Amino acid sequence: MKKDILKLGAVLGLIMVGLVLGGCGESRSEFAGTYKSMEPFGGKDYIDLDLQENGKGTWVLAGKTVEFTWVVNAGKIFIYTKPGAILVVTPSEGGKMLSVDTTGDWHPGCPPGSCVNFRRVKDGG
Repeated sequence: MKKDILKLGAVLGLIMVGLVLGGCGESRSEFAGTYKSMEPFGGKDYIDLDLQENGKGTWVLAGKTVEFTWVVNAGKIFIYTKPGAILVVTPSEGGKMLSVDTTGDWHPGCPPGSCVNFRRVKDGG
């Protein structure tokens, strides 16, 4: 009986380790850093975007900060906000440029008029 419980515990432990490692996505280090929008958002103010290597980040606009988590999967960055929004980000130029799709839908690229483009201003995060 004790052996069966130990075997079950070992199997569950291995499953949990697999899920944790599999859920990490690709390396974030290439994209970690501080970015600034290339144009004022809505003609009002620039957006500061900070992507930290630990998968946390901030989006700051007009003094208001939104915290989020982010992962890299299939060469794209996925930003997950606490209220449940998901933003799909397309990196280019080795992560020096980011295009954020603000439509709330997934597109192969970023639709014109619905993108916020960022340029990296500082590496790391």
